Amino acid sequence: MLSSEDRLIALLRPFLRLLPAEAGLPMDAELGKLGLDSLQSIELLMALEQEFGVTIPDEKITVDAFATPANVLALVS
Repeated sequence: MLSSEDRLIALLRPFLRLLPAEAGLPMDAELGKLGLDSLQSIELLMALEQEFGVTIPDEKITVDAFATPANVLALVS
C-alpha cells in the first residue's frame, strides 16, 4: 500500500507540466514554478478530495495551501 506522500506525488505529477518525468518531487518544491496554475489548483482540489476521501473546507483553500507538496498533504491529513 502506498503512503499518503506517494499517493499525493502520483496525483500531483500530471498537473506539473514543467517537472521532467524523471525528476523527483521534493515536498518543499514550489508547485507554481513547476506549472501548477489557479485553474489546475481547482482540478487538483477535486482530485484530492476523491483520492483521499475528504472534504476540504473553503477556509483552508488558499494560495499557500497549494504552494508545496507538503502544504497540499497537510490539507488532506
